[in-house]
Amino acid sequence: MLHPKHNRIDYGDQLIPPDGYELAYAIGTSYSLDLEALMILPVALFYAQKLDSNADELRYDMLDAITKAADKITVYYQNGQLKVPQKYHHLMAYWEKGIQPVTMPHHASSFHPKVWVIRYEGKDLATKYRVLVTSRNLTFARDWDMAFATEGEVSDKEQPKNKPLVHFLQYLNTTGKKTIPAAFLSDLLKVKFDLPEKFDAFKFVPIGIPNSETGKPYTNPITASKTFWDEMLIVSPFADKTTLNSIYEATSKTPYLLSRKEELDAVDEETLTQLECWQFNTYFEKAEFNPDFEDGGSEPLPQNLHAKLFVAMYEKTPYWYLGSANCSDAAQGRNVEFMVELKAGNWAGLKTKDIFKALTDPNKSDNITLFTEYKPEYRVSVEEQKNIDLAIRKIKYDLTQLPVKGTATLIEGGTAYNLSIQIDASLLTLPRGFEVRVKPLPENQKGGVAINPEKINCIDNFGGYAETALSIFLVFEIAKVGHVHSQFLLPMEIELPNSRLNKIFSAIIDSREKFLKYLTFLLTGEETDLIGNAKGNKDKTSANGNDAWDFTGTPVYEKLLIASSRFPSKLDSINDLIQRLKAETNESDEPIITAEFESFWNVFQTFIKNKN
Repeated sequence: MLHPKHNRIDYGDQLIPPDGYELAYAIGTSYSLDLEALMILPVALFYAQKLDSNADELRYDMLDAITKAADKITVYYQNGQLKVPQKYHHLMAYWEKGIQPVTMPHHASSFHPKVWVIRYEGKDLATKYRVLVTSRNLTFARDWDMAFATEGEVSDKEQPKNKPLVHFLQYLNTTGKKTIPAAFLSDLLKVKFDLPEKFDAFKFVPIGIPNSETGKPYTNPITASKTFWDEMLIVSPFADKTTLNSIYEATSKTPYLLSRKEELDAVDEETLTQLECWQFNTYFEKAEFNPDFEDGGSEPLPQNLHAKLFVAMYEKTPYWYLGSANCSDAAQGRNVEFMVELKAGNWAGLKTKDIFKALTDPNKSDNITLFTEYKPEYRVSVEEQKNIDLAIRKIKYDLTQLPVKGTATLIEGGTAYNLSIQIDASLLTLPRGFEVRVKPLPENQKGGVAINPEKINCIDNFGGYAETALSIFLVFEIAKVGHVHSQFLLPMEIELPNSRLNKIFSAIIDSREKFLKYLTFLLTGEETDLIGNAKGNKDKTSANGNDAWDFTGTPVYEKLLIASSRFPSKLDSINDLIQRLKAETNESDEPIITAEFESFWNVFQTFIKNKN
């Protein structure tokens, strides 16, 4: 049963490793992407923590996860859909090599899948994979979404039904600079995934990518299969006339359409008369702004429908299709999408009418009525906004095609950098009334500089940035008649100092006290306090009067011995930590890594190597 109250999936829970396992590698995809969401995502994948952290309240586990995230996590997204963070944090620089923009061949096409494929490994345990297919983007939006999750162990036989999923990842390999490990793909082909309860079978359904074996593109099974359905329920935030007519003609009974009001308003009334139409409940759209629900913990946000679900009946058997594809012409093959097909068993609550009642009948959903009947008499014209959206889509796509180069120049006699930006807009044209402005991501004092179409733009307006503030990203904003309609980030081609990431790290771990707490976390996982903003006491000593190389009365040597025997990989993390801090210690500063500790560490390393 699909119930809005009792059948809930926690996004963070689905990323957390199984007991006894650790993250080995993860691939994620999203249409839109939020750098602030990426700041807390690794904590779930690496350290089994909920996605309720705050980037402004940095903990030691968060810092460790963020700084190593790009080595084990790659996230693909639609080029031009990287959101501008409300607040820039220097640690976002660690994600620059972990995210891959995907540029489609035409502005009317989108890279639209929302999928996670995660590999977990454990000592003396069989390797596991988890797949999460959802309608949710990697942002902080609190819209209503749907997700499917399955998990399985690597077997000794190839599993044919995994081929479409592998083909999808092989497609991703062709889109960016990073390459998915060959072993990740070959083992994925042999995973025997769990079958969800109450369902007899499931299939992975990519759309708009080539089948690596046949060379033919995968198409949308709902409309391309030529099946004549007995019944159809459509839950989709976006819909168009062409696709709705296609489904109507291929369905025996009147289809149910559950969508957003503004989308229903955009479809002609003649098409809508062929369907039973329901709109997302306006109560839920504004629920977070109700004073009765104020929790003081977060800024209220509007909610809307974002889930995509098609429930079709064929010869008394329900087939569910959920994932990223809307009920739109673009989702039939022009976009890259990912869905999962579920063949339901003979269980109550899984048929088209059951799901319809669960979403519309208060008696079937504990008074959580997500959809109310659509009233055509209250239609509002959305044509003007649709035209603006289409124009912005084309402008945004054209901007992703422009050569953008940057140069960071160290100010003579100082430690700050000036930034020069060159944007070749020779082929850019803008519709009348539209303007594009640009500025560096870390810039919080100056406004953006207007880009002149059909010219090469050389911009030297920005400077005075510390090395830790440098970024490969530029903020673009598109405005019409002075009103900003869209803001997003695009990367530029720029060579930044190799020491930048180490400097960012050492600016955070800037005292012996913080170093000790970080070391404690790496050894025991127990130090998850917030990292203080002020520098710690560099002269702090332990209870026995020695230099502060013990942990609540237990010598660091003992902790290291335990780690070396049980978790030898931790020693590599500790050595990396030491080298990073040593590399960024100025001669004038009192060193965080003292000669005493370094001598101790060298002796310990030699001892462990000889012992092994």
